[in-house]
Amino acid sequence: MVHKVIILRKAYSQFQSICDYLVDEFGDSVADDFEFDVENCVAILRNFPESGHPEPIESKYQYRSKIVGQYNKMYYFLRGNTLVIAAFADMRMNPENLKRRISTL
Repeated sequence: MVHKVIILRKAYSQFQSICDYLVDEFGDSVADDFEFDVENCVAILRNFPESGHPEPIESKYQYRSKIVGQYNKMYYFLRGNTLVIAAFADMRMNPENLKRRISTL
């Protein structure tokens, strides 16, 4: 069970960029839906932190991901009893670019 959730600065910036894009392109309600999806995902991960899909990213942490919204993934890892949200990314992105981006964290 997770006792604490933190979001890295870079992940928060990515989250904000996605929300801004959704507001500009589709309106407030779509952005609100995305935020709601992220909140629900985090709530589930608090109780089932290993429910995310393991990602083949070379790191000292085992990265996992959950789909949030229609085209985005939230990448996270566990550090003890802490859930660390590391990145948000569009699933349509080239997987190699994504792995490189995350491995620099």
